[in-house]
Amino acid sequence: MPSSSVERIPERFQVEANGEKPALFSLDEAELGKRLNGISPGVLSSETIYFPDAKGRFIQFRVKETPVFAPELAAKYPNIRSFTGYSTGADPVKIRFSYSHNGLQSMMISPDKGIPTFIEKLNKGANVYAIYNRDGLSSREAEFVCNTQTARMPEMPQTFPLFDDQVLRRYRIAVSATGEYTVFHGGTVADALAAINATLTRVNEVFETDLAVTFELVADNDLIIFTDPDTDPYGGNLNTETQNTISSTIGALNYDVGHLFHEENIGGNAGFIGAVCQDERKASAYSASLNPEGDRYDIDLVAHELGHQFGANHTFSHTPEGTGVQFEPGSGTTIMSYAGITGEDDVAGFSDPYFHYISIFQIANYLQGNSCAVELPLANNPPLIQPLTDYSIPRGTAFVLTGNASDPDTGDVLTYTWEQADNGLVTASTFGPENVSGANFRSLEPTSSPERYFPKLSRVASGNLTQTNPVENSAWETVSTVEREMNFALTVRDNAAGGGQLTSALMKVDVVNNAGPFVVTSQSNTTTYSAGSAQTVSWEVSGTDEAPIFAQYVDIFLSLDGGNSFPIILAEQVPNDGEQEVLLPGSASSTGRIMVKASNNIFFAVNAADFTITESEVVMDFEALDYEVCQPNDLTIPFEFETYQGFSETVTFSIPDAPAGLGVSFNPSSVDAETSVNLTISNTATVAAGEYPLTVTATSASQVTTVTLQLKVYNNSFADVSLLSPANGASDVSLLPVLQWEANANASSYQVEIATDAAFGNVVDSGSVLQNQFEPQGLQESTTYYWRVKPVNPCGEGTFSTAFNFTTIQLDCETRDATDTPRAISSAGTPTVTSEIMFLNDLTIADVDVQVNIEHTYVSDLVIRLISPSGTAVTLVANACGSRENINAIFDDDAQPLSCGVDPAISGTVKPVGSLSSFNGESTLGTWTLEVSDVFTADGGFINGFSLSICAEGQYRPDNDNDGVFDDTDDLCLGTPEGLEVNADGCPVYRFDENNFTLSISSESCRGNNDGSIQINPALTRDYTVSITGPGTDLNDSFTNGYSLSNLGAGVYQICINGTEGSITYETLCFEAVISEPEPIDINGILSADGTEVTLSLNGADFFNIELNGVLTRTSDPLVTLKLDNGPNTLRVTGDLPCQGLFEESYFLGDRTLLYPNPVKDQFSIFLVEPQDGLQVIVFDIQGRMFKQFSYSGLMNQVDLDASAWPSGMYFISLKGESLNETHKMIRR
Repeated sequence: MPSSSVERIPERFQVEANGEKPALFSLDEAELGKRLNGISPGVLSSETIYFPDAKGRFIQFRVKETPVFAPELAAKYPNIRSFTGYSTGADPVKIRFSYSHNGLQSMMISPDKGIPTFIEKLNKGANVYAIYNRDGLSSREAEFVCNTQTARMPEMPQTFPLFDDQVLRRYRIAVSATGEYTVFHGGTVADALAAINATLTRVNEVFETDLAVTFELVADNDLIIFTDPDTDPYGGNLNTETQNTISSTIGALNYDVGHLFHEENIGGNAGFIGAVCQDERKASAYSASLNPEGDRYDIDLVAHELGHQFGANHTFSHTPEGTGVQFEPGSGTTIMSYAGITGEDDVAGFSDPYFHYISIFQIANYLQGNSCAVELPLANNPPLIQPLTDYSIPRGTAFVLTGNASDPDTGDVLTYTWEQADNGLVTASTFGPENVSGANFRSLEPTSSPERYFPKLSRVASGNLTQTNPVENSAWETVSTVEREMNFALTVRDNAAGGGQLTSALMKVDVVNNAGPFVVTSQSNTTTYSAGSAQTVSWEVSGTDEAPIFAQYVDIFLSLDGGNSFPIILAEQVPNDGEQEVLLPGSASSTGRIMVKASNNIFFAVNAADFTITESEVVMDFEALDYEVCQPNDLTIPFEFETYQGFSETVTFSIPDAPAGLGVSFNPSSVDAETSVNLTISNTATVAAGEYPLTVTATSASQVTTVTLQLKVYNNSFADVSLLSPANGASDVSLLPVLQWEANANASSYQVEIATDAAFGNVVDSGSVLQNQFEPQGLQESTTYYWRVKPVNPCGEGTFSTAFNFTTIQLDCETRDATDTPRAISSAGTPTVTSEIMFLNDLTIADVDVQVNIEHTYVSDLVIRLISPSGTAVTLVANACGSRENINAIFDDDAQPLSCGVDPAISGTVKPVGSLSSFNGESTLGTWTLEVSDVFTADGGFINGFSLSICAEGQYRPDNDNDGVFDDTDDLCLGTPEGLEVNADGCPVYRFDENNFTLSISSESCRGNNDGSIQINPALTRDYTVSITGPGTDLNDSFTNGYSLSNLGAGVYQICINGTEGSITYETLCFEAVISEPEPIDINGILSADGTEVTLSLNGADFFNIELNGVLTRTSDPLVTLKLDNGPNTLRVTGDLPCQGLFEESYFLGDRTLLYPNPVKDQFSIFLVEPQDGLQVIVFDIQGRMFKQFSYSGLMNQVDLDASAWPSGMYFISLKGESLNETHKMIRR
């Protein structure tokens, strides 16, 4: 039963899986041992044993012994055993476990779920066990590093040597243990053998399932178990020491593969890639860890190094190895990956316990000629995969791959993996939708579903089709937004007991440049619909209905669970025209989603937001809204009548808008409960061919429900098709024409044929289209073509129209070379370097070839693209040819695929990664850019040469002197030396040297003096004309040796000069001159907190004159502090120049209110000790009568009053403020 968890959890279990810590259980080991004693090898027990899964649920198993030890070794150690169990319930679950005096260790596998569950002992000596799975675990320890040197794989064969020959290959394995390993596990030979047995039990499960390979530990293996670290034969060269120890002790003829288990923080090393059965290599491998036990050691290290020994390379792509099999992005996640030890490039924390397709391929290929195994016949039949189809899809669009496999053995549980099979370098920082090589999608565990969505449906529903800079345990999935080829492998495992069989197949997905993204545009916001209502679904076709995709039809699906599944078909085989009305079913949901998918293709799109479907009392559920019928046939349309919310009224059916003469009937015609109903359309010959809306109406006492169907009535009497364009006999027609004809109401589609002869004996292109236009492909220049169109509908076919003919335009080709090479490619960082070529003609492109000469020491660092003036980018080569050097090649769509040479690595004429035909139909005009991206540091080089050959429709206008002005009519100066600047007429442009003119500028002496001046002095004597504009100035004048202009005010003046020398006219040269003026002084005075000092901030002059209370000082300091006198203080500050202005301020220093001067003759001031808000000043005469009243808002600490008009005498001044209430006497003289 589960433990109360008083045990300390060891570090290796202190991780969380899906937010849950490992479950802890106690085990009665003695009782389990008794139960297992009665179980025999190869025979399923009648008695069952229960094991818990990661969620704590107990699963019942029937168990048989599947020994890892050779019989002789098992006889010596009878308490160390290995078992396989099979669940008795409906879900197929298998368990592989080992048992010994040290307890239990197991791996539970559910083929249809993919993620294994592990049971491991928590602490030695206790009977508490941890049960967990690895889904979502954080990174493994840094010690798990493989040091095996990789080898480049030869070109991949087109055929796959599968593990489908109904043979289980048993290899004799010798596993030596260092003293450290033995001490770690208890110190005795039996302890080490128990641990080895546990590891091989798990390894056998993986190898038997994926490779039909099993291991048997050799009879004398106990002779190579060492118990003392000081005396064992292992030191600093484990590869050689292991080989020598095992071969000398066991005997080279007595084992097939050897391995060393060690306890140390040094990782693993297989010694060689492919060593099994080779006497001098087969025991050179070791696996070393500070925790040499458990699934991390068994799967991530031992199975990994054994994979190397059996011929598999690494599959990661975070760093280059040049093997040609780096098929997983970043660290990868399968057994031959580096999951969890690459830092920011980690896809997951641990590798998953299965081999990637390419690893299986390599191992199978190696074992074809290196099999020393005992071959045991299997009754198990391999699965069969139906042939796969290649597809072209739009860029930036999700897609789904679906396999179809069967197995003659009814008990086998088939599992499927869809894995990308593209070699390349893909780090976390380079992972993204614009990659043109390597994997865009990580490998996922085998599942029982034969389909995989790219990316996962949950990401599609959330709008996350692309991903950049992924982190550990994130999706590592992105669609491609650029043209590229993606290869995929479908691997089907049958997971059979005792040795699995496996089949794989390859297919290709081409992402094309001229289509996409395919996007559902309707239902983009949360909204509510009624069940049974008709709604419009719209989408962006984005060229997917045209070649090369040519998806003429789509299917539309409904999800009721937020896009996790789409089980409901709303429409099938409807035209891919961007809009379709669909009928919602009766099911209510708050998380509805729509999917639009190409009918005979793999790409699809999902709308952007959940919508709500609310229940309706009455729903008429039709399979479709559009129907077709051929005259004079009748048409029966079945539908389901559904009721909700307790509706029980009688409903009568009708179609009130049926056209006259058309028969309509319902069976039954009225209902009062849910039932199936048939609508029959008859007398179709009474109406004209065409489309008719039919409003099916269900009427009851309380409501009316309607559904509008569209009925298309056809017959087999076709009118002739009238061709429109190109006009008959047209010439100089584009190689990419659009053939158009008049629409025919009686046609559902059209058959188009194009031939080179009037009899149509040589048809070069044909197709069936839904619309009244067709775009032929592959037309040749200067060729006459004949074309005709035939109408088609469900009733039959018409006859071909009278043929039209047209003649295509002649092509002209031009080659231009870049003039900006060589361009350096730095070895520091990851630079992107460009070279450019300008085409001046505006012609329609028909063909492009590119020649590139690049010097670089590691060609696989490079991604090279050609970018047209319109922005279309085509990848020429990406991360190819490993460490080989240099490129000197012509890229041509019609060439053979790239085959890496020695030096240069890429040479001759080769096919680019992308399609240069993507440029066809664009204009030649503008700047073409060769972009070279060096995506890895350390290696550099040069772009030595770049040229473009473009064949275009029409004629290139000549420009023999390469001055950019066409020679035929525009160039008035033919033969201009190359590189010389010319004007629009092709004639040389003469410019003044920028140092020919010296400008002397004098600014105003003081603001407003208007005494600035400009002096122009040329170095060359010419006939000059000058124009000067500025404040109050607009003049034109001439000079030869010099020119001056005075009495100018401050401001900006535009000076433009041109000149002549005989017949030579110089281009106008313009300058800007600024005449400045002294700035006004800028002074701020800040009073100290106690009011005894004022600090002046001085700006705007070199020197300042400061006068305080009549005392004058002169300073250049920007900050000056002045002490104030008691009473009033008067401050005046000026600059050097009187035009710079005056700063004046008064300050009062004192401890009581002061009226000054007093007596007063004219003006006087009232100085307050503290500023007052809302100050009131009231003046009373000697009789006590109010004479004057003044009110002030805001803070005031000084009031200035004019008493010049007051009569002489004595006055009383009353002052009132927030904290002031005083009266003062004042005398007016």
